[in-house]
Amino acid sequence: MKFNFLQKSLIASFCLLLFSNQVRAQLVGTPNLSAQQLVDILVGPGVSTSNATLICNTNGSGKFAGPSNLGIDSGIILCTGRIDNAPGINGIGAPASLQMTDIANTAGDADLNAISGSFGMATTNDACVLEFDFIPKGDTIKFDYVFASEEYPEYACGTVNDIFALLISGPGIISNTPMPTKRNVALVPGTNTPIMINTIANGAGIFGTLTNCTGIDPNAPFAQYYVDNVAGQTVVFDGFTTVLTAEAIVTPCETYRLKLAIANVSDGIYDSGIFFKAGSLTSTAVATLPTSGLGANTNKLHTVRGCTPAEIKYKRTDCDTMLPFTFHLDIGGTAVPGVHYEPIANTLPVPPGQSTASLQVKGLLGPYSGERYVVIGIKHPDSVLVGASIIPIIQRDTVYIYDSLYINIPTPPVTVCPNTTITIQGETAPGCDFSWDPVAYNNGSLTISPNMLTSRIFTLKVTQPNAPATCPPAYRRYLATVEQIPIIQMPTDTTICLADSVPISVMVSPDSLIYNYKWTPATGLRADNLGTNFFYGPPGIYNYTLRVTTPVAGCYSEKDLTLTAVLPEKFTSVLPQSGTTYDYDETIDFKVAGNFIFYSWEPSHMFIDPFIQNNSIKAHENTTYKVIGTDKYGCKDTASIDINVIFPNKPIMPNAFTPNGDGRNDVFKIPGNQFIKLTKFQVFNRWGQEMFNTIDPQKGWDGTFKSQPAPQGVYMYIVVAELPNKEIVTYKGDVTLIR
Repeated sequence: MKFNFLQKSLIASFCLLLFSNQVRAQLVGTPNLSAQQLVDILVGPGVSTSNATLICNTNGSGKFAGPSNLGIDSGIILCTGRIDNAPGINGIGAPASLQMTDIANTAGDADLNAISGSFGMATTNDACVLEFDFIPKGDTIKFDYVFASEEYPEYACGTVNDIFALLISGPGIISNTPMPTKRNVALVPGTNTPIMINTIANGAGIFGTLTNCTGIDPNAPFAQYYVDNVAGQTVVFDGFTTVLTAEAIVTPCETYRLKLAIANVSDGIYDSGIFFKAGSLTSTAVATLPTSGLGANTNKLHTVRGCTPAEIKYKRTDCDTMLPFTFHLDIGGTAVPGVHYEPIANTLPVPPGQSTASLQVKGLLGPYSGERYVVIGIKHPDSVLVGASIIPIIQRDTVYIYDSLYINIPTPPVTVCPNTTITIQGETAPGCDFSWDPVAYNNGSLTISPNMLTSRIFTLKVTQPNAPATCPPAYRRYLATVEQIPIIQMPTDTTICLADSVPISVMVSPDSLIYNYKWTPATGLRADNLGTNFFYGPPGIYNYTLRVTTPVAGCYSEKDLTLTAVLPEKFTSVLPQSGTTYDYDETIDFKVAGNFIFYSWEPSHMFIDPFIQNNSIKAHENTTYKVIGTDKYGCKDTASIDINVIFPNKPIMPNAFTPNGDGRNDVFKIPGNQFIKLTKFQVFNRWGQEMFNTIDPQKGWDGTFKSQPAPQGVYMYIVVAELPNKEIVTYKGDVTLIR
């Protein structure tokens, strides 16, 4: 809060006693420097000065240094009060709870009076004004400052405000003040609004009204540039601005006048001051004319590797162009000289009589490495001239290096149906040439609209005109996919039987896609979204439509199918009846009746012709026979017939034979051998010697051994055989050979 003058005086006296024996780090003001001394502290590189004058109350100007929350560690100050401490007087380094109380009772300033009057405020007093001529080397001058006041925060948006101005005059200067030749460069950033308590504050104070601020600028007061210092310990003023920069466009080597002025308005109790940063008045920016090599999609200064180089034209910073001049360069960045660009010399001479020199950044071809850049710094010419150990960089220019010419086809990939017109949009950097392949689409536009019949690739080629031969073209390909209309292959209208579900085979070409299927209606079908489907339903006529759709573009075709469902044919008569018994080798006559066009008998190997309607076979073994009838719709019926076979009695082996060649009983063999399957038939003499061995039931022993007649006598035999009913029998016994 702000105390009245008497209260602050009492507090000041108390604080002097309290702090008289303490040492405290603080902002220290040193008064009574000459005008030129003040200017020398303020001025930095690129500016020469002369004719400095100072009109200020005693101890109202000087230099300052020390820790504080100003944001400026040292410089000069112009103040309506006293900058240093004195008995009963607080200087700039006192705590904000105290007050700068010096009442100078000196004159105001005519220019500040004019400015104050333009805002409807009273005339000024206690003015502190520093003026000097300067010659800039660059095309811009700038300096940093902080405006501070004891009128903060109570009198913000009030009717009585201390005022200050930073006025420049000279060639090309356009006035924004009541003075036709002087321009105030103390402006709220980004506006043409002058800085004062009513334009930078944290809202209206207790003695202010907001309309007094918004009447100057609808957005005032600009609180973002205000620092509340009511509780501050290092600066006496209750409020001040952030560090601001005053700037003006000038003509190099011309003479200008700078007037830095501050004054109280109406009263002289609440003082204000301007802190200027030491060395901040500079004009060392190097005028440049950069030219991109182009080829990339950016507004940055750039070049493309192998293509047209980027060029920077530098204008010398001295004012005598008849002398030789050299820029000393500091080269850095992420680009590697000799890899990404041709190495650049660290000096750039400007011949006598010329005001500019050019430098080129030439990108070199090589493996892609992504965006790189080279930073070209200009060393301070004055520091280089005197051989300073630390040479500041007064300007940096960045040249970006890209791997290839910019090319792009931002059009998303499309999949369409045949005979669809699409639009493909290409992109390249300004100034580049381009062409399309197929050449039929070279219409001079980056946008083409082909009518698609089949899938194809479109290629955009980009080149840089008048570029070196090392500049490679860039290509970008775009695939436009066409999904062909499906071709459906499926059965024609047909009649089917209902013995079981019937497959409806569907084939679609081209077969490289996964299609979507839709049957309408789905009555009687397994599902409505199958390709090959299955039908089963009651007798009737079924009309279907199958739609086949491609997966992405939705290209489709349809095909109709009519199914007539009928009941399958049945055998009306099957003879003989299942379970009929036949004697072995008896003929079985099969007779069937039914409305079939095709017959098949099983087991097929047992029939001479298994594909006739009526058939016959010899009864040799118990067997289940099947007959399958197929009608004209492909419907089938099957009948099974079980046949039983009666076999003859087991054979009775003879007990003697007479191999005398009379044709009667000459061979010892198995009777009824047509019924059996012989697995062993052996004859032995009484010493166990094998005389005969066979598995052929048609053969027998003729009474010889090794082609010689065996002697008369009794022999033993063993027979192992399988009967037609699968029974295994074994016969052992004696047989007498009689001669």
